[in-house]
Amino acid sequence: MFIKFVSAVVCISCFSYTFYILCNLTYFLSSHNENKGVITVPEKDEDTDSVIWMLIINMSLLSIFMLQHSLMASNFVKHLFCKLHVDYIERSIYNVTSAMTLHLLFTNWQTISSVALWKINTSHNNVLWYTFTAFHVLAWSIIYSGCLMMDISELAGIKQVYYKFSFRPSPMLMKSKELLRYYSHMRHPSFTGFLIILWIYPYMTLDRLLLALILTVYMTLMWTIDKEDYNYHENLVKRKQRELF
Repeated sequence: MFIKFVSAVVCISCFSYTFYILCNLTYFLSSHNENKGVITVPEKDEDTDSVIWMLIINMSLLSIFMLQHSLMASNFVKHLFCKLHVDYIERSIYNVTSAMTLHLLFTNWQTISSVALWKINTSHNNVLWYTFTAFHVLAWSIIYSGCLMMDISELAGIKQVYYKFSFRPSPMLMKSKELLRYYSHMRHPSFTGFLIILWIYPYMTLDRLLLALILTVYMTLMWTIDKEDYNYHENLVKRKQRELF
């Protein structure tokens, strides 16, 4: 009973913290109201040394996130959780450690406003503001709706804990080989959605460019969808359409 209680508390705590960080991440990546004053009128000159130092800090923050994201998803870590007989909590731990690295990233991120590819001031142009906002709302909607369709309770780590203590097999064991293969190649939905968020932004400062470049390369290397996965996804969508309509 005590183990069930502790597991439930850990699961709920991880989910709550992860949800909070995802809300903050959405604001960090998509908000351009707060930054416009800093970017359009820099408070101080940034010399070459300070710019390099800020780039090193930002690259270090990105490296920590990518290392955690890759290491925690490795077979070695998954087997370690299995050996410790706590594999049902592995997804919750993965989510909360990802949230911690993201929290570290956006709370320590260094804005480099002196160098930019483009600066589009949206503060005095409602059309531009609504245009950029609409792109980001669309992108986030695609991403989060994709999570819902992929099984949000399993992605959040809640289903694993519930199944464990209701004496059911792991939810991953109940999925088809084709779906597991698809998951291994693309665990998070919508490559396109993230590209829109990263690149369609009014202020492409040097730090934003670094963020967009590094995460785009990382996603390209990690998301290895092939024709077989595409065909599986296409057939799944058609089947759901037939069931609904």
